[in-house]
Amino acid sequence: MNQTRENKEQTRSLRKSLILDPIHPKDYRELNFTYCCEQCSHFDESTEQCTIGYEASKHRQKDQIKLYELTGRMAFCRFMEID
Repeated sequence: MNQTRENKEQTRSLRKSLILDPIHPKDYRELNFTYCCEQCSHFDESTEQCTIGYEASKHRQKDQIKLYELTGRMAFCRFMEID
């Protein structure tokens, strides 16, 4: 019960601050798209921070997967670069 309430509160707070893009379940399963900081060349794994100063916490892989499972959406960083 408490966990569900925390999930709903987290989802609400994410909606206020981030653009959440809908992802079709088929695309999520079949496409190899870039969606998290760990896949970006601007992410420094040693400090776990974005090298150009953006907040990385909401775009981390574990958070993105959790958000997708709760809402069917992801918060894509508009400055992500693929190596």
